[in-house]
Amino acid sequence: MASVLSRPPVVTTMLSALYFLLMAGTFNSLGVVLPMMVRDIGLSWTQAGFGFTLLGVSCGVSSLLPALTIRRLGVSLTLIMGGLLLCAGFASLALARGTGIYDLGTILLGVGFCFAGSVPATHVIATLYARPGSALGMYFAIGGLGSVSGPLLFYVSALLLSGWRPFWGMAAVASLLAGLGAAACTRVVPHRVERATDDIGPVAVARWTPRAAIRTPQLWIVIASYTASLTVNTTIHSFAVQHLGERGLSLGRAATLFSVAALIGAGASAIAGRLGERVGPRAPTLLAMGSLIAAPLMLALPTGPITLSVFLVAIGIGLGASNVCSATLLLAWFGRRPNLELFSLMCLVSTLAAAGPTVGGAVRDHTGHFDAIFLMLSGFEAVVALGVMLTRAPRPGR
Repeated sequence: MASVLSRPPVVTTMLSALYFLLMAGTFNSLGVVLPMMVRDIGLSWTQAGFGFTLLGVSCGVSSLLPALTIRRLGVSLTLIMGGLLLCAGFASLALARGTGIYDLGTILLGVGFCFAGSVPATHVIATLYARPGSALGMYFAIGGLGSVSGPLLFYVSALLLSGWRPFWGMAAVASLLAGLGAAACTRVVPHRVERATDDIGPVAVARWTPRAAIRTPQLWIVIASYTASLTVNTTIHSFAVQHLGERGLSLGRAATLFSVAALIGAGASAIAGRLGERVGPRAPTLLAMGSLIAAPLMLALPTGPITLSVFLVAIGIGLGASNVCSATLLLAWFGRRPNLELFSLMCLVSTLAAAGPTVGGAVRDHTGHFDAIFLMLSGFEAVVALGVMLTRAPRPGR
């Protein structure tokens, strides 16, 4: 049984199932459930929005903690901690009667997301496969499907079980079981997962240390590309539906566009990982960034069938490929050995992307429309993409 659980496809499947639940139950479902929670427990929209902010901020600022627990306690115990935190967070939402328990639940979910999400998963997957691009692509693709499925699962559960509390209760049980299952698989993975030092590609043969990597401009270019892409995605998802509504699209049609984009993104994640193995990670990274240059630009242009079609494809590719490309570029340039700490650092710095919606809202209030913020996003992504294009892989001692 242990030998079956330790097989790389089984381990990857269990980690992907946990990520599916994370993406289905946290960021992508909370916004859908909130209107009913606001009505039933008497939250103001300011209080509801603040809880959503706590979810994002707690996820960002705790990004370095899983790296510490993995190095000291191992992957398995880290995943168990993640499963328990997620269970407690979802249970808090299910039992919420006011702002205190609601806020506590979102904080627990944010921290649990770090302990059970992409930080431990990329560490394990990178050490299980000689060429982990395809496996990472599949992992993020399944998470993308969770983004699509979460709101649908809520609507079904609310219809069948008459309310929103059962959805959070089921999410609590499912996340605990998935966390324990992933922990059981990683517990019997060969010990090299805990102390992997083998590297990927000729660039990393010198075996970078986290301290040495942090001193290179290349690391900060990768982090900037990830943060810029996350800023574009977050800000577009905050305002695009309202913007398109002001341009004459119905709410249903605008929401459908993003559901289709999420499906395109799931496919893009899988393809990006495979493509990175064949041609190297720089080309798919620039493709993803180019898509995120085009997506907000299309929103700023007059709305029509062509601009909407280009936007749909561009945001889908950019949304799906950016996570995979950043992870594989980090691995290719600095290798497996420091990846746990560097990926955690990248997640921490990317918390700055949360400023995008705040800045965008201020621009909207000042100008009366969203066009300016979309043009700013496109320009910001273009500047960072130019930096990636001009940057060469790091060499030891430089």
